[in-house]
Amino acid sequence: MAVLNVEVVSRESVVWRGEASYIRARTADGEMGILPGHVPTMALLAEDGELVIDPAEGERMTTRVHEGFLTVSNDRVTVAAKSADI
Repeated sequence: MAVLNVEVVSRESVVWRGEASYIRARTADGEMGILPGHVPTMALLAEDGELVIDPAEGERMTTRVHEGFLTVSNDRVTVAAKSADI
């Protein structure tokens, strides 16, 4: 099964790192869903938005992220936010 390698970071620390089957984020342009095999992308996060992570193992996690951006490349997702907490 293909997975995403995900890292969620804030100014203070790494908030979460692991494998996920799906990510959904609120961007400045609207909701964005990311599955394995997604095309390379860079997007600005909304000022105050929801980030949903479906880990490869375990239960769905939801958090609020404030400003920042996300990148997707080769099944690697980095979410860099001004603040985030899980």
